[in-house]
Amino acid sequence: MLLALSIIILPKYYITGDGASHTYNAKVLFDMVTGQSKEFYKEFYKVNRHIDPNWSSHIIIGFFTRFAPAWLADKLFQILYVLVFCFGFRYLIRSISKENTFLSFLFFPFLFTLPFQQGFYNYCLGLALLFWTVGFYISFRRKIYSPIVQLILSVLVLSVSLAHGMPGIYAMMIISIIWLITHWKKIKLLSLNFIFNHIARLAVIFMPSILLIVMFIAKRGFGTTPHSKTYWQKLLDFLTMWTSQSTRDVEVIPAMMSLVLVVVFSVLVFFKKDRRTFQLARGGKLLKNLSYVFLAFAVFTFFSYITAPGTVGGAGSIEIRLAFLPPLFLLLFLACKQWLELQKAIFILASFVISVFFLAVRFPSVMLANQVGQEIMTGIEYIKDESVVLNLHYDDWQITAAGDSIFQNDNSFLHFTDYYGASSNKHLVMLLNYEADINYFPVNWAAGKNPRESINNMYQGNYPPCGNFVNYEKQTGKKIDYILLQNWRDQFSKTPCTQKLFAQMNAEGFSKKYESPHQYIVVWGRK
Repeated sequence: MLLALSIIILPKYYITGDGASHTYNAKVLFDMVTGQSKEFYKEFYKVNRHIDPNWSSHIIIGFFTRFAPAWLADKLFQILYVLVFCFGFRYLIRSISKENTFLSFLFFPFLFTLPFQQGFYNYCLGLALLFWTVGFYISFRRKIYSPIVQLILSVLVLSVSLAHGMPGIYAMMIISIIWLITHWKKIKLLSLNFIFNHIARLAVIFMPSILLIVMFIAKRGFGTTPHSKTYWQKLLDFLTMWTSQSTRDVEVIPAMMSLVLVVVFSVLVFFKKDRRTFQLARGGKLLKNLSYVFLAFAVFTFFSYITAPGTVGGAGSIEIRLAFLPPLFLLLFLACKQWLELQKAIFILASFVISVFFLAVRFPSVMLANQVGQEIMTGIEYIKDESVVLNLHYDDWQITAAGDSIFQNDNSFLHFTDYYGASSNKHLVMLLNYEADINYFPVNWAAGKNPRESINNMYQGNYPPCGNFVNYEKQTGKKIDYILLQNWRDQFSKTPCTQKLFAQMNAEGFSKKYESPHQYIVVWGRK
């Protein structure tokens, strides 16, 4: 775990796709609530007064911004996530069987996944909290009659749901299925009093989370769009453990090694002659029941991944959140079985090799990304406080001056310039703030101030950005003070869209204020 933490702690910036945007919006939220530059912000933003899932990271990071610079506030959240995930994963496995704690050594492929690398902080934190919630239920299920245990379990489930609805639903499903399978005999006897009391108890425990998620679904809806990949393409991606990869293509080796390790041990289960003896001798009826639950969830999440649509309720990247869950639940299935000391040693050694392999490949890219990030941030000195900034991105895969892509499997620099607005001594409106478009995040655009209404084609994902920023000024009656060009290269000046942009900037009185040594950031401001 310390080795895993080192990859976050050593560089100043551990860069994730949405991380900078979460940090920026968390700072804006806390600034507005505490009255810092509130009059300036409220011209563009409003605070979402409905508590929704996806708020947890903003509350935590926003708290950190009160005493730490933006880069450190983001880093502290990342460290917190690693600790909550690692110890939670270990706690859940120990709740199943203390003898199988060795399985928690294989956490790296499920920790630094594409969801985390792309900055899906709330989902990742929700999954980490799910471990604690399910582990607590398994450990204290016999004391579920206690009001204190019920309260703690309810708060734990709610904490998962506040982070993200998907892990919240999974947590409630797992707990319900464990209850159902462990009390199946009484249920078959139709002991209505017993059934009613238990269902009522679980309903009370789950009620805050259910209400939260139902209101969220009512707001977002169930609308879906088809996925661009076929089932066969998704299966091939799954076999490469693609969501465990990030920087170099060679990461496919440790990623596939981790899947092979889990699958081999899962196959071994069905060749163990003593598995029935173990289940009976160790009071293992619970272990037998839990093994069914986690195996079923491995199958369920795999089916969900294969059939996942492109978007649900306007949210995308659904399959990215699901792809690594089947082997994760298989590990929990393995925690219900008995293992020889030699098998444990082999598993621990293989897990260590896989983790070190990942770190050895990823560390140079992370450190290089940190250097690029620090250069990009040098432009902040040329931005005045309480300014409106149009932050245009010309390359989110981060092509270096040497022509190399730092991140070959994700675009981690997608929202990096939002760090400008997260700076502790600045209060800025970053116009390409994607979160403000989405009604379940805590900070939203005020009426008539959403840039997508007039300059949608300048948002990230359009290369080169194309549009007329003057349209936004006409829409809002507010002037844009600065235009940032992230990852600029002179070759972009030949494109019609960029030529039009430069002509508009010249006409509106903009001049170049700063250009970093490798053109990773160019700052233009009004004269």
